[in-house]
Amino acid sequence: MPSFGITDFYSSAQRQEFARKFQFKIHTLGPLTEEDLIYFTTTTLPGKTIANQTVPYMGVSFNVPGTVSYEGSSGWNVTFRCDEASNIRSKLMAWQTEIFDVNTSSGKYGVPIESAEVQQLGKNLKPLRTFRLIGIYPVKVGDLTYDVTDNGAPQTFEATFAYQYWEEI
Repeated sequence: MPSFGITDFYSSAQRQEFARKFQFKIHTLGPLTEEDLIYFTTTTLPGKTIANQTVPYMGVSFNVPGTVSYEGSSGWNVTFRCDEASNIRSKLMAWQTEIFDVNTSSGKYGVPIESAEVQQLGKNLKPLRTFRLIGIYPVKVGDLTYDVTDNGAPQTFEATFAYQYWEEI
């Protein structure tokens, strides 16, 4: 069995580098502009799972691929820094009102057409991979929590989106 020592690890690390948790960028998200999106601070890049189907035959179980599912597509969580006037949060809440307006009991009940693009960045901050989340819409725009005893930390808020599926572009 070939050995893999510390010098091999170090050489591999030099060639391939390590991804850093800050190396991502949201490129588009519904009505938000590029200026709004710089306030986007945390999220996850989406994953997917192929369902395994077991097919027994003569005492042996064979594994065959089934359908795909996009875990987290019903609850993609993000964190924003809040701009002073809460414009970003207001845009997201207006987007929610387009989907369901409590004053008219109407809205966009159809399949959502908006998308979002999240980019994984390299060490030079150039995009390595771009993921497009298809059919995205805001599910929840979180609370703003205030505290007069705070030391002046920037305000953040959570938002949750749902999407149909994603593709790498």
